[in-house]
Amino acid sequence: MPLNSLRAFESAARQRSFSKAADELCVTHSAVSHHIKQLEEHLGTALFVRSNRGVRLTGAGETLLPVVGETFDRVAATLDGLISPAEGGALKLTTTPSFAAKWLVPRLSRWRALNGDIGIHLVPTLRMLEFAQADADIGIRCGIPPWPGLQSDVLLPVTMTPLCSPAMLESGTAFGEPRDVLNHGLIHADVAGHVLGEEWRTWLLAAGVRDFGELAGLSFHDPGLAMQAAIDGLGLAIGYLELAEADLAAGRLIRPFEFQVRHSFSYYLVYPAARQNERDITAFRSWIQSEAAESLAS
Repeated sequence: MPLNSLRAFESAARQRSFSKAADELCVTHSAVSHHIKQLEEHLGTALFVRSNRGVRLTGAGETLLPVVGETFDRVAATLDGLISPAEGGALKLTTTPSFAAKWLVPRLSRWRALNGDIGIHLVPTLRMLEFAQADADIGIRCGIPPWPGLQSDVLLPVTMTPLCSPAMLESGTAFGEPRDVLNHGLIHADVAGHVLGEEWRTWLLAAGVRDFGELAGLSFHDPGLAMQAAIDGLGLAIGYLELAEADLAAGRLIRPFEFQVRHSFSYYLVYPAARQNERDITAFRSWIQSEAAESLAS
């Protein structure tokens, strides 16, 4: 069986793109196409349907993908297990900058006290890093699973409510009813996968506010920056309570309304399914699930 062809197939099938597979494997588009054609000839069946709009898997391709993907994950996990801790380095963890700064980093001292022999290399980014390419060992993602090839364990919900600085209320700003937020500058968390203003619209509609038109205001491609803008007095942010707990406790932010709405997204711990029994990943999974449960309880 041509292993290079299987690798090309796995990458192209996972990303539904020959071009992205070529970039990932550092080869040309024609090389990927050649490898996949070679595999199809070897199997005697088509694995992709090609069209001007791209490629999609045939039934045979859908059958083959999970088997090949799991096999490569197991090979990678086995190779990682053969590397000594001194060579392997720290557990590479990826998450968003806002989750890292607002929730995770303040808790890492407790991780170090319990698991001081397992280092953490934190990679804060809004990109979804590729686990198959060793960009990360484990991650915390905000969204809706599944993510192909990854095990996902729910950690925390995302709960939305308006947040502002104490100075905004001290200035005489009145918040008698939810509609009153429309009288002030709104701050949006322009998160990937959502239309600008969608979070504010979700909260307003759930609060019974209709006919509010276009929701202008400041927009930040990170909820942590949106909440910082509210702290700095730039307006009223639609905030995530799970990320705002320290700012609320310290009085940097306040809630003008108790009414809150559950976001369609949640925070998930993600990692390659083939690596779920590795010592470092098992230890981190157990620790962070305990921290999340404590956070929810409080």
